[in-house]
Amino acid sequence: MKKYYYCSNENIKQHAIKLNILADIASFAADDEEDFLMFLDGDAFPISDITEFKEKVMRDSPLAAIQRLDNCGDIQPHPCFCITKIKFWKQIQGDWKPGNTTWINNNGQKVADVGGTMLSKLNKNNVSWYKLNRSNIHSYHPVLFGVYDQLIYHHGAGFRTPGIRTDQKKIKLYSIRLGMFKFFKKIIPFQLARKWFFPMNTTIKINQAKSKEIYQTIQNDFNFYEKL
Repeated sequence: MKKYYYCSNENIKQHAIKLNILADIASFAADDEEDFLMFLDGDAFPISDITEFKEKVMRDSPLAAIQRLDNCGDIQPHPCFCITKIKFWKQIQGDWKPGNTTWINNNGQKVADVGGTMLSKLNKNNVSWYKLNRSNIHSYHPVLFGVYDQLIYHHGAGFRTPGIRTDQKKIKLYSIRLGMFKFFKKIIPFQLARKWFFPMNTTIKINQAKSKEIYQTIQNDFNFYEKL
């Protein structure tokens, strides 16, 4: 049995555009517009029954998605997990690009991110969508290692260096140190500037160690999420 039916190997960098292409292909291949369309990050997976969730939630909401309020108050639907029907995706002309939609996060920063256009479309059409919010019992990190609505586990930064926006608040003199890094990377080799001046180096090492620890727990304990 194939592990998947389609893989995009086009030289496309933007995450949102890749998602849109995959959604278009899935929509085209669907036998029925009542079929479900689900987006799921490579470092996310269900920890509870998706079928039961669909039957309970999707009767009243045409779309359900993780809302990462834990990520400095991001309000948009996020594609690390989203489920809807082909019919609704076509009707709303689903689009994961950030677009021109912005919001002010908990740090007072103006933010545009993947899912911004979806948020705008849902608001414009007065669509009440189901929001899966973080439901961890413990908090090993504000954003990483997240359990959402006791349905989805999202490891976070599973394929990149784990330096997260929320980590910046914990770093003393972050803005000044970031400015130093930006200055020195122009006059010395980038790798040296990053090693000596990048303000998140220590935080990244801490996150990497915790990530490895939790990954090992996932491998050894089927009910790992109960400890999160």
